[in-house]
Amino acid sequence: MRLRDAFDIPERITAGSHSPAFEQFLWNWFGDTRAITHGELDLSFLQGLSPEEFTTARELIRRNLKLNYNHIIQGAAALHDIEAVPILRRMLDAETSGSRRLTIAGALWNLVRDPIFIACLDSAKTEREGGKLLAGAHVDQVLWLDDERAVYFLIDLLDQRDREARTQALGLLNTLEFGWRTVIPAGVPHGPEDYRRRRSDPVFREKMTAAVRKANRERKDGMAFGWSEEAKPG
Repeated sequence: MRLRDAFDIPERITAGSHSPAFEQFLWNWFGDTRAITHGELDLSFLQGLSPEEFTTARELIRRNLKLNYNHIIQGAAALHDIEAVPILRRMLDAETSGSRRLTIAGALWNLVRDPIFIACLDSAKTEREGGKLLAGAHVDQVLWLDDERAVYFLIDLLDQRDREARTQALGLLNTLEFGWRTVIPAGVPHGPEDYRRRRSDPVFREKMTAAVRKANRERKDGMAFGWSEEAKPG
């Protein structure tokens, strides 16, 4: 298996014999990282790792956090590595990029519900560019709040100056409400005014909150709520 030279992998790992699940871990995190960096990798295979392999996988992620790669940062959360929390907090303190701060804070939220994630989201929403930072993959991170705060936050994004952030938030709200991916600008069932009007409706809030939690439970990329309490590695 040819792993990328940029990563710090001990020779005993690269030269060793491993289970199919651990080989998938090595290849997708340290070999061909395209699937995981695009959020397209089903991480269910991680549940096939033995306890010893989980320990090694976590150690490898921790060893490579110094590289500041997003998929490595997210990997700490995907593997539920509590020991990585102090490292991630030091990284967050030293980070100046708003996007990277959201990534690190999101990992901390998924690991220990660190409220710094909420602070980073609020900062991104009120930035001078009017929510531009929340366009792209960061919009989906809002769902990690896993309660009605996610719904309110997405509705708030409908009033941001950045068009892409507004568009993605509207698409995600429609997807949550109707259960299928909507296409913009081809058309969506409900527009911004519909969501603003129903913001305080308790029936709407309950329905949308349930949809947020369902979406998190069904995630396959392991970046949020990837383990049930029964399946979570020790």
